[in-house]
Parts: sequence; structure tokens; C-alpha cells
Amino acid sequence: MSKNFIHCLILSFFLLLPHFAYAHSLYEMQLSCFSGFLHPLQGADHIVAILAVGFWAAQLRGVAMWLLPLTFVSVMTLGGLLGTSGISLDYAETFILVSGFVLSILAVKNVQFDLKVSALIVGFFALFHGFAHGAEIADSADLISYSMGFICATSLLHLAGIGLARTLHVVKFKRSQI
Repeated sequence: MSKNFIHCLILSFFLLLPHFAYAHSLYEMQLSCFSGFLHPLQGADHIVAILAVGFWAAQLRGVAMWLLPLTFVSVMTLGGLLGTSGISLDYAETFILVSGFVLSILAVKNVQFDLKVSALIVGFFALFHGFAHGAEIADSADLISYSMGFICATSLLHLAGIGLARTLHVVKFKRSQI
């Protein structure tokens, strides 16, 4: 398979799912670690962006392979706290949708920014993802348990993105990088 074909295939996968954006419902439900875990998996907008971060990080290699996912999870957690505090963050869902497009293109095109710039881009979008998670936590929810659930799911999606890059042989890992 040619490299361009693989890039088109990956970009198509990431861009075919935007109709699932705004997948967040604001109804109250029983919130626990399990429901927190399910939240990022229920909206393709989250799945696409988070997989793209892992995919992009794998291509950047080295420190970026752990720094970008860690930045995403850390800033997402901060955004989650903002969401629970009642602060309004305009256009959060729009930025989540845009993040899927932007991060997918950066991943597919293997854009090589300075590591700080890459981390800033990832952190910017992570803030909105976290805010959406936090805004949906009901008053009766266990904040810690729910948060641990969405942090775990997000981390697993990052690992899946890294694994996808490796499976598609876009990234050649040396034994010392695994």
C-alpha cells in the first residue's frame, strides 16, 4: 500500500464521523466511574480527536509520544473541573468538533511543529473536551469516580491511536521505544 493511500484512508476514517458531533445529552443519569468511562466512547467527536492525538504523538516519537497524551489528559481534567464549577465556556461543542478535523489533519499529514506548539494545540482542544465532560456531571455524581472513568477511557483511546499508527506501519518503532 502506498503512503498516500494510507493517509487518505486514515483521513477518511477521521472525517467521516462528524455527524456524531453534539452527541452529548444534558439529561441527568446515574454517574459513576463506568458512566465516566463511557462518556468519551459515546461521541465520535471525542473518539476521533483523542485517537488522532495518539496517532500524531506516535508519529512525532520520542518525548512527544507520552507528552501529547499526558498534556491532553491533564488539561482535559482541568477543563472538567471548569465544567463542574458552573462556568460557561461558549462554543465548547464547536471546538470539540473542530478538534477532530484539526487533530486528524495534523496526524494524517504528520505535521512536525516544535514540541511546545504541538502540546499547546493539544492542550487547547483538550480544555473543551474536558469542559464537556465536566458540564455533564450531575450534582449527585461522584466527581472523583466519574473523572477517573473518563480519564481512563481517554488514555486508552490515546493508546489505541498509538497502536493504530504502529499497526498501519506509519511509525517504525525500535525495541527501545516500545
